[in-house]
Amino acid sequence: MSANQQPFEFHAKRHWRPKEVTGDPEEEDEEESDEAKNGFSLEEVLRLGGTKQDYLMLATLDENEEVVDGGKKGTIDDLQQGELEAFIQNLNLAKYAKSLIEEDEPDKKENASKKEEKILKVESKKQKATESKTASEKKVKNKSVPEHHADSSTIPKTKKNKQPDVFEFLERPTLLFKPGGKWYDMEYSNEYSLEPQARDVVSEYKALAQKLYEHEVSLFKNKTNNQKGGSSTWMKAIVSSGTLGDRLAAMILLIQDDAVHTLQFVETLLNLVKKKGSKQQCLMALDTFKELLITDLLPDSRKLRVFSQHPFHQLEELSSGNRDSRDRRLILWYYEHQLKHLVAEFVQVLETLSHDSLVATKTRALVAAHELLCDKPEEEKALLVQVVNKLGDPQNRIATKASHLLEVLLRKHPNMKGVVCGEIERLLFRSNISSKAQYYAICFLNQMVLSHEESELANKLITLYFCFFRTCIKKKDIESKMLSAILTGVNRAYPYSQIGDDKVREQVDTLFKVLHVVNFNTSVQALMLLFQVMNSQQTISDRYYTALYRKMLDPGLMTCSKHAMFLNLVYKSLKADVMLRRVKAFVKRLLQITCTQMPPFICGALYLVSEILKAKPDLRSQLDDHPDSDEENFVDVGDDSDVEKFTDADKETEVDAVKEVGAEDTGTVSVTEAEKPKAASWVHFDNLKGGKQLKTYDPFSRNPLFCGAENTSLWELRKVK
Repeated sequence: MSANQQPFEFHAKRHWRPKEVTGDPEEEDEEESDEAKNGFSLEEVLRLGGTKQDYLMLATLDENEEVVDGGKKGTIDDLQQGELEAFIQNLNLAKYAKSLIEEDEPDKKENASKKEEKILKVESKKQKATESKTASEKKVKNKSVPEHHADSSTIPKTKKNKQPDVFEFLERPTLLFKPGGKWYDMEYSNEYSLEPQARDVVSEYKALAQKLYEHEVSLFKNKTNNQKGGSSTWMKAIVSSGTLGDRLAAMILLIQDDAVHTLQFVETLLNLVKKKGSKQQCLMALDTFKELLITDLLPDSRKLRVFSQHPFHQLEELSSGNRDSRDRRLILWYYEHQLKHLVAEFVQVLETLSHDSLVATKTRALVAAHELLCDKPEEEKALLVQVVNKLGDPQNRIATKASHLLEVLLRKHPNMKGVVCGEIERLLFRSNISSKAQYYAICFLNQMVLSHEESELANKLITLYFCFFRTCIKKKDIESKMLSAILTGVNRAYPYSQIGDDKVREQVDTLFKVLHVVNFNTSVQALMLLFQVMNSQQTISDRYYTALYRKMLDPGLMTCSKHAMFLNLVYKSLKADVMLRRVKAFVKRLLQITCTQMPPFICGALYLVSEILKAKPDLRSQLDDHPDSDEENFVDVGDDSDVEKFTDADKETEVDAVKEVGAEDTGTVSVTEAEKPKAASWVHFDNLKGGKQLKTYDPFSRNPLFCGAENTSLWELRKVK
């Protein structure tokens, strides 16, 4: 507007200006009708400095209506004071305020659009004259083309245009994920599908998810860079130029606050673990990354899923057509996919560090693998293989540590016994495995705690043990620690197995032969196994008691480490024996060997004797100086002789029977003739010569049934006192 031009004002009346001749009578009539309403055209209003709103206001004016006090007569302005307010209160429109507002908004939009259409109608009148010719030509061309061809050409175009829209990438000005909380607790993280997905669809969705994730991360970076504050500024400075400890702490805080947008810091930590050079830096980053995985990044109850394991065929249904909901799912699934690859790479780094030359580095890597295996299910197979392989480490400290960590694992997760046993079995039957690694593996297996519900596992272990038992016998490697570990495992697995009897029965003769060759500890294990088998069948043989009786005089008893196990075996064997004479011989020999043992063994032996006396009260006769015998009688030769000669009771009855038949010779039958045996038994013949040897106690007898222990008292108790 120029300086000399007056402000634009609208008057109620004006003189009509001559209208322009356009040559089109229909358009001239329409313009005349429009100007007749208000006296102004749109071009004139704009030329005079007005706007479209001013033109619309003039269009609503009617000069023929009477105006009263600035308003039209007969309208709402003629109401009395307070009449309108009372009417509104009676309607009670407060309840429907929101709905009325929402309903009014589209009405307003429709009115505004109608007004704009009226304005555009006036502007387009001038263009109609020039476009009339081209429009007529197009109509002629369209008439020559059939309608069904036009329809068929448009339908596939719409279909083709809909398919690319699904994978179209649209940038957003705001973040889809807010900081805070665990990423695996979000509602979209548990959606997965076991059905195979189409590869082309998965690849297209993956490309879209990558773009969405990169855009989301860039928005997050811009947001954090624009933030002003002491904490954010300090965090940026520490992450970029702080000490190693401060950098690790700052990255942990950033990842814990928002894991989805800070995957770059996870990659930075992994690169620090892989970086060669400073071992201290590597170990610090290793512990930091491990704790971060356990506490914040890995879920507790499931493994991470790759991108193709999600329901892409139901993605549009799950998101209900909401693009934001769909994009959130894609971003979260893509993040989980990338995190899974980083964790797998970290496990490979642990495998490399477990073969380091330094013991400290190998130990830290082993402990880290064990903690991840105990706490999280992610990569559990690879981690279990790493821990089991360290049983064959050349250094005994590492192998022992691995065995201990596996025991801790089974205490925390008893259901993994079968999995761990299978992995150790694969280790045992490797072609390049060392004997020391096999020994450590067998030692771990024989320490496994079993139950009656795990009979299949016990059967598997017994089969494995006897396989190595036969191998040791063939190699004649019976004096090694391996055989003792195998027998220990069989003893512990036998009560819970169902095939133990058949397996042990095949090796009974071999076990009895091994008893007299191996060291004392191994022989105790073999005797325990034989006792378990025979006791379960209620057929404990004399051969077993003879072998146990002989082992009590073994010199290795004094230096062995299984005194408690040996005394326990003796107690169980005596308690199960039904022959009282044999029990007396065992008690007598046990008291004899206590005279040369250490005080702990002496105390255990005395307590064992007291328990046997409680279980078998007839043994108390051995506490007397002259115990009575139920099987032999004593016969004095003469008063002047101090030498006692003994005659068996059954032999006396035979002599008396001969006399009663009526033998012609009534002479006195000598005692020596009556004592001569008629037939030899399985007892050694020298033991039957002379009554003095048979009627006295023989401490060196091999068979406890015929040592004569019932003819003497337990005088060793007095010496012990």
